Amino acid sequence: MSSAPMVWAAPKERIALMHRLFRLAPLGALLLLLGCSTKIAICPVPAILADTQSVTIFRPGTTPDMANELYTVALINAEGDCTYSTKTSLVHASLDLTFVAARTPSTEAASYAVPYFVAVHEGAKIYAKRLYTLKFAFAPGASTATITQSPDDIEIAIANGKLPWNYQEMAGFQMTAAQIEYNKTRGRYVP
Repeated sequence: MSSAPMVWAAPKERIALMHRLFRLAPLGALLLLLGCSTKIAICPVPAILADTQSVTIFRPGTTPDMANELYTVALINAEGDCTYSTKTSLVHASLDLTFVAARTPSTEAASYAVPYFVAVHEGAKIYAKRLYTLKFAFAPGASTATITQSPDDIEIAIANGKLPWNYQEMAGFQMTAAQIEYNKTRGRYVP
């Protein structure tokens, strides 16, 4: 009679074990996902540095004056996206920038290039800064041109105790001291 309970007890134990495993399966799946890179909603904050948001280029050989402006380019939008790996504490961040160039109407087509930067920082500490060249063209008769550009993705090593949104990806034009001074004479929008 002692063998009968063993025969019936084994399937009950297997069923109980299977129930426990099924209850733990979501936890196991979550642990596997945590070791992978996942797209997150709150990434390093994309921003435009207000003092370098626009740059004005003058006709060669002229003085910095509104009458001598060849064209102006403004950085009008910055949007970011990223993936985050909890296993390596790395954020892989991308940035999409939108620029608008303006000039006085002309029947001539024209192509130009201006330098801009993307910097990653947290507070006053700058982790990386990269320089890029924005190339754009005005069609014949056009007075504006809209340009979108996606600079190289950036990897950010998240410091212990920090989160991806503690960092900021900031963009602006790489300007000379004279260009910065000229910008100070013009009104600007500060969000």
